[in-house]
Amino acid sequence: MSTMKAIWWTGPNKIELIDAPIPEVRPGTVKVKISYAAICATDIHMVTMGAMGARLREGGQGLGHEGSGIISEMGPDTENSGLKVGDKVVMYPGAPCGKCENCKNGLNQYCRSGGMFSTYAEYAVVPVTGIYKVPDDADMRVYALAEPSVCVIRAMDLSPIRHGQTVLVSGIGGIGSILLDMVIHTGASRITVSDPVPQKRENALSMGAQYAIDPVGQDLVARGMEITDGKGYDHVFEVSGVPAAAPPCLKLLAKCGTVTYFAVFPPTYEMPLNLHELYMKEGRIQTVFTHPSIMHRAIDLLPRLQTDKIIGKIFDLADGMDAIEMFHKSIYPKILLKCN
Repeated sequence: MSTMKAIWWTGPNKIELIDAPIPEVRPGTVKVKISYAAICATDIHMVTMGAMGARLREGGQGLGHEGSGIISEMGPDTENSGLKVGDKVVMYPGAPCGKCENCKNGLNQYCRSGGMFSTYAEYAVVPVTGIYKVPDDADMRVYALAEPSVCVIRAMDLSPIRHGQTVLVSGIGGIGSILLDMVIHTGASRITVSDPVPQKRENALSMGAQYAIDPVGQDLVARGMEITDGKGYDHVFEVSGVPAAAPPCLKLLAKCGTVTYFAVFPPTYEMPLNLHELYMKEGRIQTVFTHPSIMHRAIDLLPRLQTDKIIGKIFDLADGMDAIEMFHKSIYPKILLKCN
């Protein structure tokens, strides 16, 4: 059996680079030769804290859900998909089946039998319902950010920003940097970022943030209120997933404002909430997941984003464990794996 390099969840809190079987196409699927995969905190947190309800399967399992690649093989029953070998594509995780009750109700992101795959590998087999073609001249590094960009657009749809409204982004990692870039396009004002890593704050300012706060060395709430003349922010996006960062977001909320908790928090974390304070502000709490219908919009928008500042470092797949170690140091917004 032919094998490929892949980053695998092999045991409790254990991730390894292994030689895994190259997956075979099945009816309704295509094989994608992965060009680049983006490391996402969710994948790591699935291993370390069971995020997204993840459970280790017998024999282990692949990791990764963000990536770009080139179709290398078409499976049976894909003739009418509009796809062909050689197409440059991106993938949507949990490719919807279109048949279950959630899909029929327009909740495709909650498909009960969605086809899963892993992108931290040389190859992935993906249902055609999760494959989206990108331009023939596409820079595949850029399009590896398609899936997280879908999630950010979903956040913007659920919490739309009007021109002149004030915005705080808490956490400027990969998803936070993409979010910041999109916030800049909205005409928001007093755009503020909060992150304890100096390099990330400097990068955010170079992207167009107007203010940067160190939540460890500064009083985040006091400084945020100073920036907004005591009013608080119309929109607060919490993107770090750090429990200590969650409560201050409510303190920084302006009247009739919205706090969007974007990140995947530890499943056991329960945030303290003073409902009277929220009531007195007529505040709103929003969370974000994703939706496959947004993928085309993300593909069209990606060339406009500052991906040169969002993508911090690229590792070869063979050095994948070094990439994960670098991810834990939280220096760069987004780290990519070059898989082929």
